[in-house]
Amino acid sequence: MCQHEHGMCVNARWHIAVETILYVPYVLRFFLAMKKGVIMSPEFLTALLLWFVRAFISSLICLFLGYLGIKSLDYITTDINEFRKVKGDPIATSLIVGGFLVFAGLVVFGSMVNPFFLGQSVLLGSYFNFERLLIVVLSFVVSLAFGWLFYFVFARLKLFGIDLDDINKSPVAVGVFMFGFEVFLGLIMYASLILPLG
Repeated sequence: MCQHEHGMCVNARWHIAVETILYVPYVLRFFLAMKKGVIMSPEFLTALLLWFVRAFISSLICLFLGYLGIKSLDYITTDINEFRKVKGDPIATSLIVGGFLVFAGLVVFGSMVNPFFLGQSVLLGSYFNFERLLIVVLSFVVSLAFGWLFYFVFARLKLFGIDLDDINKSPVAVGVFMFGFEVFLGLIMYASLILPLG
């Protein structure tokens, strides 16, 4: 049994204390490197700033494509009123915002790993890696095409005996539908960002 002292297990306190002591050498090395100027050298700071700008602009472009994808879903799914149905329902709204946060997290992570702004290739220009940008845009178009195809299969053909337009009866159902589409779009764009070229 664990003995509790001030609401915390005594064994857990010892565990935290030991981990803290184990990290002390790493913290000391970091501060020694800072003192020597290795970490805060102008070259390091310039490279860090350039990496941040590349990732930020790549993320903004991908987030804009995601916004276009979410708005175009409203036009693809003619019988589902995504944004009109969700207004005023806190659960549905939070599902849509949560899905966009998952989408944004996938896109920002992919952009930090492999940004396409300020590419490395001299042949394609010094500002964009056009191969990567083309793959991202094509993945966006493919995700919209698959979104339309899935809607056509479920809503028009009714292959499984399911009427997709029943989603429109509940704002929460519309929120879950939008959440799923945003995660779907985010995973496709994330894959396009980390796909190895050549």
